[in-house]
Amino acid sequence: MTRIRNYTHPAKSNQRYNQKVEIFLLGIIGIKRMAKTNTLQRYLVVIFAIAGLGIMTYLTYIHYANRQSFCDISENVSCDVVTTSIYSEIFGVPMSVLGAGYFLLVLALMFWKRGSKIYQTIFLVTLFALLPSLYLSALELFVIESLCILCETSKLLMIAILIASYYGARSQEKITMRLIAPIFIAGLIAIAVTYFAQTGNAVKTDYSDFVGCLNEKGVVYYKSFRCNSCKRQEKLLGDAYTKLNSVECHPEGPNGNPELCLLKRISKTPTFLIEESGREMKRLEGLQPLKDLADFAGCEFQE
Repeated sequence: MTRIRNYTHPAKSNQRYNQKVEIFLLGIIGIKRMAKTNTLQRYLVVIFAIAGLGIMTYLTYIHYANRQSFCDISENVSCDVVTTSIYSEIFGVPMSVLGAGYFLLVLALMFWKRGSKIYQTIFLVTLFALLPSLYLSALELFVIESLCILCETSKLLMIAILIASYYGARSQEKITMRLIAPIFIAGLIAIAVTYFAQTGNAVKTDYSDFVGCLNEKGVVYYKSFRCNSCKRQEKLLGDAYTKLNSVECHPEGPNGNPELCLLKRISKTPTFLIEESGREMKRLEGLQPLKDLADFAGCEFQE
């Protein structure tokens, strides 16, 4: 009995071969497209992070250099008002320094970390950092009542990084609610810590008696409503600073008297003068610790 072997028609064989080749080519094309997509997202994340780092570096510079920022447009749109408020620091560290640290971390991850979870890591880090940042935006609108354009631009860049990293991660690793939930909770905890740390920095001592002594000694405080150092000086005195004899040197400031400031040769603010019979006896320029201000006026000072 002769066994009949299975016979495959050459046309069918070629068809199967072509299907395999087509699947292989589609796989190669898909990998290339994925690589191109990830390359685009990598460039976008790096560009956004560099821009954010530049903004945070500038805000840190004006914080420590006591310089007026270019975005000090008005009382309601002013980077200076925001960056000199009690909400501009946490544990004595400017928020801009923390922002610069975030953008540096993103850049470090993009340049030195390789692997399939790179975008997932950046997405989760950004989500954690973004929550306290949005809390600070709410403070600008409802508490400080002044908007920092540069601060809000940096948050838009963070959102852009969040979106780019999400799409980058989606092609490699799935981002699930199981991953997001603990990061979201950690972000809420960070908001609570930030709130208590910042409100704890507010001046609780009443310096009314000290300010009263300064007034009795004839101290006059020459200031500008757009002066960073003036805002810090007032923050040291707390609410009592409103009782201090003062002169506004900026022509656009409340009750501005730039003519008197020119007459008194005020070249920088804050400046403290003590005069007798219209003659200048003492002058103190720049941001002053309260102890130095007390020594200048001859007042007693207790912390």
